[in-house]
Amino acid sequence: MSTNYDEVCDNMLLQLYERVRYVKDKSIHLSLDANQRMMIKLSWNAFVAGDPSNRGMQMFLKMFSMQPKTQSVFEFARGSSAAQMQNSTRIIFHVTRVVKYITKVVENLESLEDMAPVLRRLGGRHGTSGYNVPTDYFPHLGVAMRELMKAHIGNWTKQHDQLWDTLYTWIVARMREGQATYGGKR
Repeated sequence: MSTNYDEVCDNMLLQLYERVRYVKDKSIHLSLDANQRMMIKLSWNAFVAGDPSNRGMQMFLKMFSMQPKTQSVFEFARGSSAAQMQNSTRIIFHVTRVVKYITKVVENLESLEDMAPVLRRLGGRHGTSGYNVPTDYFPHLGVAMRELMKAHIGNWTKQHDQLWDTLYTWIVARMREGQATYGGKR
C-alpha cells in the first residue's frame, strides 16, 4: 500500500513542478483568444462527434497510409492490414486514449498550464525507456488528423487549419520536452 502512496505522491509533486515550470516560462505559452478557442472546440466536437474510437482509428490509419514507417513503431500494428487493425482491441484502446488526451487539451484551452505536465509525462512514456517512439513521428498524427478534419467538417477554413497546426505543434512540443526529460533509459 505504501508503494502506491509513494507513487501517487511522486506523481503529484512532479505535476506541481511541471505546472510551476510552465507558468514561469512564458516562452512556451500558447496564446489563444476566445474566438480561436471556440473555433477549436467546435471543430473538435464536430470531428469526434461522440465516437473517439472511430475517429482515433481513422487518424492512425491515415497516418499509417501517409507515413508507412510509423506503423512499425506499434508492435501491435506491425504487418497488420487496416481490417486487422480495426479488430484489434489493443489498437482500439490506444487510439481511443490518444483522442481522449486531445479532447482533454481542447477542454482545457483556458488553462493549458494544467495540461503541460500531463503532456510532458505522456511524452516521457514515449521515450526509449517506454514506447520508444521517435520524436519526429509525433507531428505525423497531427497532419493526418487535420487532413481528416478538412474532409469531414463542412465549414473547415484556412484559419481552422492554422489553429489546429498551432495547437498540435504546442502538444508535440510539450511531449518532446517530456521525452527529453523523462523518456531516457533509467
